[in-house]
Amino acid sequence: MQRLLNTELTLWDLLGGRVSIDTAHYFRVLTHQRTLLFVFLALLTFVAADPSGSRNFVPMWFAIILWPVAFSFYLIVYHAQLLSLAALTRRFSWLSMPTPLVGFVALLPTVYVCRSAVIYMSDGEFPYDVSDQLIFYFLSVQGLETVFYRFILPGVRAEIEAEKPSRHLVIGGEQVDLSQLLHIEAREHHVHLTFENAKSLARARLGDIVAQTSAEDGMQPHRSWWVARDPAIRTERRNGRLILRLRDDTEVPVARTRVEDVLEWLENHANPGR
Repeated sequence: MQRLLNTELTLWDLLGGRVSIDTAHYFRVLTHQRTLLFVFLALLTFVAADPSGSRNFVPMWFAIILWPVAFSFYLIVYHAQLLSLAALTRRFSWLSMPTPLVGFVALLPTVYVCRSAVIYMSDGEFPYDVSDQLIFYFLSVQGLETVFYRFILPGVRAEIEAEKPSRHLVIGGEQVDLSQLLHIEAREHHVHLTFENAKSLARARLGDIVAQTSAEDGMQPHRSWWVARDPAIRTERRNGRLILRLRDDTEVPVARTRVEDVLEWLENHANPGR
């Protein structure tokens, strides 16, 4: 189960933006204070607006708890899909999934289970067919999820990452935050550093940099490259040669003499069990 939770997933939001995250990290983001505040305000809006029209047919206490219960049920189905996607991703590393599809599949049983509960609590008097409102619920949920993926998730992830103890490498006489480093490419007497949101150039030897790292930090698949440990790394074949495709779509060649070492490192450190 832990391997599934730590398997990196590739998702696409409603506007086509790509999100790479594992299920364990996703759960940490959901339980963050800022996310909980966002969820509370969203649920408060639904309770106040009563788009289902159920308030006149059920007790007030039930009308109030209906939306939190519906949201919890939605999350259970949503996360079950993420775990299923993780299992598939371990077999098909290229797999990606649009979040609107995941949301729609989670929304269907949620809507109909809640409708059944409202009908039961109203002694069968609830007259509305929620299938007529399914498009409204879908668009509402997708709007909120898009806000979450675009504006809540990045900031919360950054805060979570900032809580980790940082390590630094000394490159060209400067300290470099290892947690933000994606890969290094050596060209002549310089190294090109690629970070999460930036790039830089330094005069240094790649061998001196690699000597400061361990297998837990990253791997040197080629004499001119070093890549940081990342579950998002994928292996591909190009003209019979093994290459690594990184989170930012950079293609890194693997030296023929290092293929076995690279595959073993990926198995043990980057994406165990894949």
